[in-house]
Amino acid sequence: MREDYDQLNEDFEDRRSLLGEFFEPEKQRLDPDEELALNPIFEGLKGQSAHYSDMAFVCEGGEKKIFKVRDLRTDRIVAMAKPLSCETPAKKEDFLREARLTACLQHPNIVTIYDQGLDDDHVPYFTMEFIHGDNLRTIIERLVDDDEETQARYPRERLLEIFVKVCDAVSYAHSRGVAHLDIKPANIQVGPFGEVQLCDWGVSKVLSRGFDEQLEGCLLDDDRPNSDLLNDLMPVDMVTGTPGFIAPEQVGSGKPISELTDVYALGAVLYYLLTFRVPVCGKSNQEILKKTKAGELVPLMSHSAGRFIPKGLAAVARKALSLDPEDRYVSVQALRSELDRFMTGFATEAQHAGPLQRAALLLKRRPVVFRVIAISIVVSLLVLIISFFRVVHAKEEAVKARSTAEENLRLYIEASDRSNMFADNVRKVAVGFYQQENFMEANAKEHLLKLQLQETLDEQRRKQITHKLAMLHFVRQQFHQANPYFRQSGCDPETDRFFGLSEEFVKRKGPGGGWLERDVLLELMNRVPVAYDNIFNALGHYYLQTKFKAPLDSEEILPLIETLLDRLNHQGQHAEKRHTLALDQVDGGWRLSLAGKSYAVLNLPLTTARTESNVLNPLGLYALDISYSKINDPLQLEGSGIKELEMRGVNWDRPQIRMLNRLRLNKLTHSLDVSDAFLQEVLPNVELVRVNKSLTF
Repeated sequence: MREDYDQLNEDFEDRRSLLGEFFEPEKQRLDPDEELALNPIFEGLKGQSAHYSDMAFVCEGGEKKIFKVRDLRTDRIVAMAKPLSCETPAKKEDFLREARLTACLQHPNIVTIYDQGLDDDHVPYFTMEFIHGDNLRTIIERLVDDDEETQARYPRERLLEIFVKVCDAVSYAHSRGVAHLDIKPANIQVGPFGEVQLCDWGVSKVLSRGFDEQLEGCLLDDDRPNSDLLNDLMPVDMVTGTPGFIAPEQVGSGKPISELTDVYALGAVLYYLLTFRVPVCGKSNQEILKKTKAGELVPLMSHSAGRFIPKGLAAVARKALSLDPEDRYVSVQALRSELDRFMTGFATEAQHAGPLQRAALLLKRRPVVFRVIAISIVVSLLVLIISFFRVVHAKEEAVKARSTAEENLRLYIEASDRSNMFADNVRKVAVGFYQQENFMEANAKEHLLKLQLQETLDEQRRKQITHKLAMLHFVRQQFHQANPYFRQSGCDPETDRFFGLSEEFVKRKGPGGGWLERDVLLELMNRVPVAYDNIFNALGHYYLQTKFKAPLDSEEILPLIETLLDRLNHQGQHAEKRHTLALDQVDGGWRLSLAGKSYAVLNLPLTTARTESNVLNPLGLYALDISYSKINDPLQLEGSGIKELEMRGVNWDRPQIRMLNRLRLNKLTHSLDVSDAFLQEVLPNVELVRVNKSLTF
């Protein structure tokens, strides 16, 4: 028994020792593989001497080359920059100075610097965030090449968002007293998930404590870059930057380099986003720098290549690109505020928009509110009219109530007759309204015709109505809607001219629909026979008045205007002659010369306002020359919107001259056979210039 007890006690002590080791793990000893499996990050850093590995060349440009490397300490992919040339300590210092200055700028849209140092060969390097994607110049080049994927991904709105982020980065740098001095599309990196990074701060300068007074108090003095340490000791007369985006003061215009230098570069980038071209062109860099110093910029419209450029953005770019820094925006924040105004539907301050343009922008921003107001006004008017007639009717009934029963019966019969007659008249007016062949008020006529189709009609009458509906859609280029009505009317595209044109040109519009391109529309209009001038006029009218609600590109639509004038004045099919009209830019706007032309009619034969029927109105003309022309009716000029008129060799009598006061002219150049006193009486607020009748066109 005693021996059994001692054996049990010995077994218990052994097991207690094992249990103690289990509950006290610090006493356990693990082999290296077990340690690495349990604590991989700690063990990896403990035994690691190298910092970067897997170096792969990416690209080179400017003064450095870029490699893709793996940071072994954080296990992430970073970009490593090394200088292209580092023979001297000064070049190494310049390279490291760029990294140190960029590291002082901590902003989401400025490339982040992680580390800098020297490799085993004492070649300097710095590491930074590895940015996927393309730079902005590459994106624009793909847009120029009509790359569909790039066009879908980077519409103008997206490009403006990228530009705003760049402005934020530059504005932040200015608050730190740092000017970039080499802002260009190639230095703007765009990532696939909305990342935008402003790179390459190699020629930047620390100019002052901070340009933006509003942000000055947000930063500690200890956070500011050291200008004595970080500024490059480059000769004053050395040109730094990229031709085409460089500011005049960087090429020796006499003005000091400041934050406004970056404002100019941002204006050049905005110009590039709008036109896909640089604002200053030349055959060599020296010629570009010379033109930059002189402020010789290529007008935006000359580089538009058919692209619509909003006037608000064009004005912003022109102001930022001013030759004199004092004429530019006072800060990048002011430039960004202008972009905010444009992107939220307001007029920019630089474009000096008039009341009408501001009202149009307001209507565009608040369409629902304006619709509600318009509907409310219409409803209120209807209520007032109905109430008025009810009061009048009540008074009449009160007077009639005093009459005898026979008189009441007679009045009732007469009222019934009048009511029936009124209904017949309304029906006749409505039928006559949609039966007119001038195709104006197409929406209202379409509505009336559809109401007619809901009635019981014979087959012949139904075909007539569906054919009218088809033509109403045809003149508005709604070929997809017109073709079913043509078929319902029993037309054959082989025998019905307009059904055939509709089926042909619906394919020219493409799957997206919309309006025909200008040249395609001209082809369609020239194929409308002379006997159908009403259809020809309606095609031109709806295109000009419906498609273009914003200000038109006058030069773009001039061939269409000339085609309408030729048809109105029986000059033959326009396809048989070349375009001869041209616009000239004068101080007030566009000038058109009809001197010597055989045009006598300038208005479409429409029952609309003169501003809609006048063929010249969509051009937005400022000046018009009708010298030696056949225009004898001053009313033909009404609705053109011109402010200056030249009329040499045009002999009008006094009643015709009196009608000129309806044009609200600012200036009249003439050779009229009337006295100056008479002209001053008729046109008191017009500048009058009398010239001889010599032929000058």
